[in-house]
Amino acid sequence: MMTKTQSYSHRLATQEDAPAIAKLWAAFVQERAAADPSMVIKPNFNFTEYITHQLNQSNSFCWVIEYAAETESSQPSENQKSIVGVLFTYVYDESPPPNLPQDLHQSPDQDNPFIPRRVGSVLGFYIQPEHRQAEAIKHLIESGLQQAETFKINDIDLLVSAEQTGIHALLQRLGFTKAAVQYTKHYDIPADAELPSLHPPHPEFSDLELPEPNAIPLRDPNTNELIYNSQGQPVFLYPLKDEQNQMLRTAEGMPIYPTPVRDPQKNDWVFDDNGKLVICPVLRDENSSVVEYQGIPQFHPPAYDYIQGSVRLKQDASNNYVFCDVERDKAGKILYDPSGKPIFKQMN
Repeated sequence: MMTKTQSYSHRLATQEDAPAIAKLWAAFVQERAAADPSMVIKPNFNFTEYITHQLNQSNSFCWVIEYAAETESSQPSENQKSIVGVLFTYVYDESPPPNLPQDLHQSPDQDNPFIPRRVGSVLGFYIQPEHRQAEAIKHLIESGLQQAETFKINDIDLLVSAEQTGIHALLQRLGFTKAAVQYTKHYDIPADAELPSLHPPHPEFSDLELPEPNAIPLRDPNTNELIYNSQGQPVFLYPLKDEQNQMLRTAEGMPIYPTPVRDPQKNDWVFDDNGKLVICPVLRDENSSVVEYQGIPQFHPPAYDYIQGSVRLKQDASNNYVFCDVERDKAGKILYDPSGKPIFKQMN
């Protein structure tokens, strides 16, 4: 009679794992929402796109635990394995990069009252209920700890739900100490309640015929008046598109609009010699994905010349406007400051 045993192994995730991880992450989010009424899942949220974006993040690591059933007469093959657990970690340094230009350094007294740390942060940890066994849990946690040791971090930060007492005990056995307790208080607001606005006031826009549904008219932020080009036509911003003429979207699925350039002297919008609005190029990483910072797409800022004490937009010999490149390491990956914002080269 053949007997079955459980076989677990762990490894770093790849982009091909995104669909499988997305299913686990959806279950993780559902458990999180069930434990905390203040956490409400967005309807129709695309977990696969979210996981794909996370796997592309710099210094972000995803470990997966795989399971295969063995028998005495056979060994599990690679295609018999299935991903049953996931651990997402992120490592960062709170101190400025050593190659950060001096004029970008912030005063340490204004930035943070604490001495900068090298931190390993746990973004999420989930194992399917039927596989929550000591061997599987040990695989994932040890992989995260080994990764932290590789980067010589000072501290590991993670948030654990109050009801997960088993994880509390395990963390304490591994040398973790309780640093804080988080409390929440939830209010049930009727769906038909009149909600006071928590957004800053914005100007009312007059009706305007749009050249396409997603076009946005460019207006003066002080007067709300339309901006016109040299031909007397209103100027519009259009969502950026890729090589297949598909709209570029943020990680949350929102269209990405360009950032227009403004003249540093007059603070006016800038148009080129052909009367076309000058916009900043969108920033892409080494995988050609749009770079975001705190959910906001990033753009190459314009370069400047300092002429007789005045700041002017930099132009090349053909009168094309010049934009700052981003700092990259030897492998071509973008460098980020401690907050996760990309670092751009300073051009004089």
